[in-house]
Amino acid sequence: MGTSWGTSHVLESKVLLEIAEARGKSVAQVCIRWVLQELSQEDLDKISQIPQRKMMHSKELISANGPYKSLEDLWDGEI
Repeated sequence: MGTSWGTSHVLESKVLLEIAEARGKSVAQVCIRWVLQELSQEDLDKISQIPQRKMMHSKELISANGPYKSLEDLWDGEI
């Protein structure tokens, strides 16, 4: 089931569910710890193997009337 602006792939991840269950936490709590880098290295290694998905194609953000008129305007090369 998708959310109104994307999908629930992260909350439905088997890897994150496994980590959450092992720690008696929710997947959302594990995600918060993931962002704060307070998980074990083993957990971070598992999470890094989850396939990444983009929310939308970058071309949808480009418009002649918008702030990004080309891919070069949108992407500055930094991660």
